[in-house]
Amino acid sequence: MSAVPYIPSDQPPPALVDHTYAFTPEVEQYNKPLEEIILLNAPRDTIGVGAFVYKLSPSGEPLLLLIRRSASESAYPEMFEVPGGGAEAPPIDATLLDSVARELFEETGLVATRIVKLIDTADFQGRRGDLWRKFNFEIEVQDSESVVLQPSEHDEFKWVGKEEFERLIASGEMRTMPSQQITIRRAFDAYGL
Repeated sequence: MSAVPYIPSDQPPPALVDHTYAFTPEVEQYNKPLEEIILLNAPRDTIGVGAFVYKLSPSGEPLLLLIRRSASESAYPEMFEVPGGGAEAPPIDATLLDSVARELFEETGLVATRIVKLIDTADFQGRRGDLWRKFNFEIEVQDSESVVLQPSEHDEFKWVGKEEFERLIASGEMRTMPSQQITIRRAFDAYGL
């Protein structure tokens, strides 16, 4: 699968949209405001979210969407990751599930239709020494072919299968943060690969 570069257009970046999505009973416990999530996950200072979006290849292989951080990013430049970022308190995000839907849209232009399951949580220390817990969800979207990146944040995206991901990592053609590699492997395993 080849990379798809960002092609600038004369269109403005996507505006905020009303995110109307369904979620499974399995993730209902995360349909809570950020303040409650932080209390339940102390001593973490910051809560993050990751959106794992799949599409099927023509042969039926599940492919995962990965986006590359731009070279100008101060943290982890030119590393691939799943769409995601920091959860926000109301009025921006009413719940943690709203956070993952918003981050997915802001970074890719994709609109969540259903939040399927929690893949895992990842704990790490941020650049400023703050403690993070990142909640990684499998997400279904309206149209997986409509990826629109914001070039100030991400400059390329790839749809990769499990074997291609492992090959790209082993060859050094793709770099990710170690915690992201672990979660990506768990996501492929959770998908039954």
